[in-house]
Amino acid sequence: MRFANQPVESFIQDLNSTMPMPGGGSAAAICGAMAAALAGMSAHMTTGKKKFAAVEDKMQGIIAATKVLQEEMLDMAQEDADMYTLVLHAYKLPKNTEEEAARRGNAIEEASKAAVVASLKVTGACVRIMKLAYTTVTEGNPMMVTDGSASAFLARACQQVAAYNVRINLRGVQDKTVVKEAEQLLERHLSEGEKLQKEILMEVEKRL
Repeated sequence: MRFANQPVESFIQDLNSTMPMPGGGSAAAICGAMAAALAGMSAHMTTGKKKFAAVEDKMQGIIAATKVLQEEMLDMAQEDADMYTLVLHAYKLPKNTEEEAARRGNAIEEASKAAVVASLKVTGACVRIMKLAYTTVTEGNPMMVTDGSASAFLARACQQVAAYNVRINLRGVQDKTVVKEAEQLLERHLSEGEKLQKEILMEVEKRL
């Protein structure tokens, strides 16, 4: 069953079990989906009110964007498990002969690259979520600022977990160009995430 279709309690029980999946990456992506949904909720609670008529269109845009992002995150939760399976299969390939060892090495390389790309999608999506959360905090209904901060915290946590997954899977990549590009993109995402979280929390503190 797709993680997104599981009851919450069932998903959590599966986490706390001997099953290898779902794991930290899938759990983080679910948190990312909730982060997007919370930013969307803040926008929902701003729309349709005369007091916020000037930002009605902007908030409607945020609602639409967060719905897309939460679905992306739910898909990424599943993709994380798929990547784990792919990488695990590659490492389990035989290496008794030079030919087998070479085939295994290539499989690990390609599986690791795919896993890195998947986790970088998550770190980038978290930046997009936090940008939307910032707008809801600074321009939306002030009664929703704590939900905006919750969105930021969850998105940042999701991003940091995904960052570790990028780093551990880069260990299986021998292509130095790919490694360098991935590390640079990850650093950019993390830097943006850190900056956005600080800005969001500063704005929230002003409004409490």
